[in-house]
Amino acid sequence: MGVLLLAVLVTILFRRAKARQCILFSIYVVAAALFTCLILFFPQHYSPQAYMVKQGIYDSLLFGMSLELAMRTFAAFTGIARFARLALGAAVALSTMAILLATPESADYTSFVRFQPGITAAGIWCLAFVGLLIVWYQIPVPTFTRAIILGYVPYLMVFTVYVDLITRLGWGAIQNLNILNAVAYDAVAGYWVYSAWRKD
Repeated sequence: MGVLLLAVLVTILFRRAKARQCILFSIYVVAAALFTCLILFFPQHYSPQAYMVKQGIYDSLLFGMSLELAMRTFAAFTGIARFARLALGAAVALSTMAILLATPESADYTSFVRFQPGITAAGIWCLAFVGLLIVWYQIPVPTFTRAIILGYVPYLMVFTVYVDLITRLGWGAIQNLNILNAVAYDAVAGYWVYSAWRKD
């Protein structure tokens, strides 16, 4: 289901020229579709190292996406844009520094469950900050741009709980927890497909 939804989303983004609304989000969707296909067709190669690489790419795109959305949204509003760039840039810089300092050199699954909730929480705060400024200053944004934030923030909250539950219950519970994460992800992917299909 996830592969199908992501494939449809990629098609709509490029056919309806909505990929330009957030380039890094479009790259994220393409990367997610590619990784999901590789996992489905070559599960024997899906090692812990591959998982860590995948998650690192996703996390990098998440922070970049926050910056891009802020720059695109507030570009025409110079006073707000300066404040948003400074505040969001500082948040991303501090988050990145904390991640680099706190993550051990030989990161593994144990490190992942300890540090990933903090990384995801920083991403949530960055996206939520952009959303809050949009609402506070009543800035008009395209419907799909708003949908990116409204879909991604709740999913990231579910993902944080998912990782926290793995930490608390152990890796033996991952099969059941994977279902929870997959359902949440499919729900947000379906919402993005619906929003991308609609006209702004």
